[in-house]
Amino acid sequence: MLSCVIRDVSGREIIMPRLLSLQINIDEGVPADSLYAVFPEIQTQELAAVTVYDGDRAVFIGVIDEEEHERGAQGEYLKISARSLAAHLTDNEAMPCAYDHPSMRFIYERYAKPYGITMEDGGDETYFGEQSVLKGFSCWRVLKKFCAACYSSVPRISSVGVLYPKGIGRGEETVFGKDDVRYISVKEIKKRCEELSAVYVKTSNGGSYTLPITNAEAAKRGIRRVRYLNAALTESPLSCADAMIRGSKAKAYAVHLRCPSCLLGQEGNRARVKDSVLAESENLYISAVHYRMNENGEYSDVILKRRNS
Repeated sequence: MLSCVIRDVSGREIIMPRLLSLQINIDEGVPADSLYAVFPEIQTQELAAVTVYDGDRAVFIGVIDEEEHERGAQGEYLKISARSLAAHLTDNEAMPCAYDHPSMRFIYERYAKPYGITMEDGGDETYFGEQSVLKGFSCWRVLKKFCAACYSSVPRISSVGVLYPKGIGRGEETVFGKDDVRYISVKEIKKRCEELSAVYVKTSNGGSYTLPITNAEAAKRGIRRVRYLNAALTESPLSCADAMIRGSKAKAYAVHLRCPSCLLGQEGNRARVKDSVLAESENLYISAVHYRMNENGEYSDVILKRRNS
């Protein structure tokens, strides 16, 4: 059963009355997850933060963006909108500067740790080059730029404020099927328009785009989508070509499930679907969870994508 604890601007924690409705959207493609909740009206000071628990386990920690106190013929309600802790990084501008050989630990401590965000592990990889922070860059953009250059990946800050520099990926597995996590509808989506067949790479300033990084499986299926990468630039290393191929494969396939249950906290899990109709039922992961609860019950809309090594 879900419950909420809200903190006001004085630091006082309030155990909220029962939820009347709740929406939580968690998607790896969006930096900050979002929440919209409705409660019976209570008198409070200005509200600042919210934590949602599933039993005794936190599944969402966020900052409150808006609160509404509404009175009408239907009753009196308190409504809040919030975003996860990643909102601090998207909302704050970074001071322009330049770093020579910055490390992951340095970037984390400078741009994420001050906002209460923890990091998945103690990794301290160093980027052997210069990272420029230009006027107008948000803290999120600085973090994203570093992870793209150092890991060829997009970072992820989970709904409970944990930073995964290489993208979220948990060790647990969620199995969908009649005897496991039940689903009431399934939709399989294939987008050939997203998958790349090759990336041609330029490896020196005086050279040309002559090094092909190919996606043979896509080419075999008749896909012809080519991109070009200048790996002579320090911010676009050769590994970015492989990342572009992997990213296009992930975008090209998805499974959408509607489950009559709460699956908050399972984003990033490996996933398997027991459904003979699907072209792919394994080597998937939970990319997004969209949870809804109201007087009619609850459900989770889940999006599964290919897990590419």
